[in-house]
Amino acid sequence: MSKTELIHYPSGPLKPQLNGMRPPTEAPDAILGAQPLKGRRSRLASKDKEATRYLAAATQIDLRYAERVVEKVQHERFRALAPAFGADVAIVTKWALAAVRRRGRRDMTLAALLGLSILLVWLFHNLLPIAVIIVISWTVISWEHWDRIHNTVTRKMLRNRFQLDDAPDPPAESDRDRLRKVAERRDGNLVVFSGHSAFIGSGRTLYPRRLVLDVSRGEETEDGVPQDPLEFTSRDVHQALMRAFGDEGLGDMRSGLANIFVEERLFVNGLHIQPDRRLLPRQFEPPPTLVDERLLQAATLYPTPDARTYVCVEMPGWQGQLVVSLFARAVHAGGCLYIEWTFRVLPPLRREYLQVDKLFEQPGYLQLKSSLWVGLRGVLPALLTSPYQVLRICRKSWAAHVHYRRQSSQITRGYVFDYGARRSIREDACGRERHHYFLAQDEAMYVLLAQQTLLQAVENFLREHQVSLSQFNDQVKIIVDQSIKVQGSGNVIGDSSSATVTGAPRDNG
Repeated sequence: MSKTELIHYPSGPLKPQLNGMRPPTEAPDAILGAQPLKGRRSRLASKDKEATRYLAAATQIDLRYAERVVEKVQHERFRALAPAFGADVAIVTKWALAAVRRRGRRDMTLAALLGLSILLVWLFHNLLPIAVIIVISWTVISWEHWDRIHNTVTRKMLRNRFQLDDAPDPPAESDRDRLRKVAERRDGNLVVFSGHSAFIGSGRTLYPRRLVLDVSRGEETEDGVPQDPLEFTSRDVHQALMRAFGDEGLGDMRSGLANIFVEERLFVNGLHIQPDRRLLPRQFEPPPTLVDERLLQAATLYPTPDARTYVCVEMPGWQGQLVVSLFARAVHAGGCLYIEWTFRVLPPLRREYLQVDKLFEQPGYLQLKSSLWVGLRGVLPALLTSPYQVLRICRKSWAAHVHYRRQSSQITRGYVFDYGARRSIREDACGRERHHYFLAQDEAMYVLLAQQTLLQAVENFLREHQVSLSQFNDQVKIIVDQSIKVQGSGNVIGDSSSATVTGAPRDNG
C-alpha cells in the first residue's frame, strides 16, 4: 500500500474477503465500476426546519451556547464538522453570530457608559451623571433583551413562523464565505473523526453487539450431507443490510421504522488523512463530506486500521428531538464472518432550550414591561461587569486568531494535524432527560425493531447462501435475551442503560 493512501486497490491477484470457495476474478477496474449501494432516504436528506428551529432558538436563549457554536463552526477553519443530524448548521451559526454580535455591542456600550460616568464624577464631583448613566444603561439592556427575545424568538422562531431565509447574513465577508462552505458541506458519506469518537455527532452509545460465525460450513440436505456454501463478500452483506432497511425490506415493520435514512459511510481518523489527496484534496481546507462510491467499496472489501465503511441507519422521531442511529459493519475473513453493530442516541434538547414552545407574542405594552423589568434587574451587574465582558470578547477574538495561525503553521511545516471533527452543535445542546413517557418508549422501540430487522436480514442472507445457521441461532438467542430487560416500569436497553422520563442520568452516558 502506498504511504500516501489509506484506502488502496491491491495490484496483482485480488483477494477480497470470500468464504473460502474460490479466488475472485475481478480486476481492480471491475470492482471500481461496481454499482453503488442505494440507500433509503427520508426527510433527514432535506433540511429539517424543526431541529434547526430549536437550535437557532437555543442560540438566543443561551448566549454561552451561541458562543460555542461560533467557536466550533467559524473558528475551526481546517477541521471537519460533525454531522448535526437534520439541523442546518449554517443557519444556526448565522443566528449565533447575530446573538453574539448583539450582546457584544451591548457590553461595549455599557463599558463606555461606565467609563464616562467615572470621568464625569471625577470632573464635576457630582453623583447626578451616575444616575443618568444608569438610566441609559437600563435602556440599553432592555433593548437588547427585547430585540433578542421578543423581536427575534417570538416573532421569527415560534412554530409555523420559522423560516430558514430569515437568518441574518453576517456583515464580514470572511464569515459569509465560511458559512457558504459549511452549507455546501452539509451532507455526505465521509466522516472524519478525532480520537476514539468514530461515530461523532450521533450522541451517546446505547450498546454494541457482534456476531462471529463460521461460514465455511454449509447447511445439510435432507440426507444429512453438508452443502457447499455459496461465495460472498463483505460488500454483499452490506448490500443485504441496505435492502433490509429499504421500503420493500421493512415489510410489516414499516409502521415502526417508516421514517429512516440509510446509506454507507466511510469513517476515517483525522490524524491519518493528510497524505491522501482523495480524502484531503486541499491541506488548508476541511476534508470533503462526499467521496467517490468506489472508496466506500474498497474500504469494505479491503479494510485498513484507519478507514472503515459502515452501513448507517438513522431513525428520527419527535420532530428531530430524538434520533437513534445504527452503525453496522461486516468483515469476511477466510471462512469466518464478523458482524458488528452499535446503537447510539441523540436525546432531546435541554429543557431550557425547549422554552421557545412556551413563548407567545405579547402585546406591545407587555413586551415593553417585561423588557424593562429584565433591564432593571440586570442593570447594575451588567454595568459593573461590562469591562470584563469586553476584555473577554477581545481575548476570544485574539485567541481565535492565534489558534488559526498555530494550525496554519502546523500544516505548513508538515506536522501531523488532526482534521477530525469534535462534538457537534446538536450534541452540545442535548440534555439527559426524556421529557415524555412515550418518547422513552419510542427510543426502545426503534432499537429493538432495527436490531430485529438486522438479524433477520443476516439470517436470510446466510440461508440464501446455504450457510449453516446453527452458530447464528445460538448467538442470536443470547443477544436477544440480553437486549431486553424489565426494570421498574419501563424497558431497559442494553446491560446497564436506563430509559428515564424524569431526568435521572443514564448509566452509560
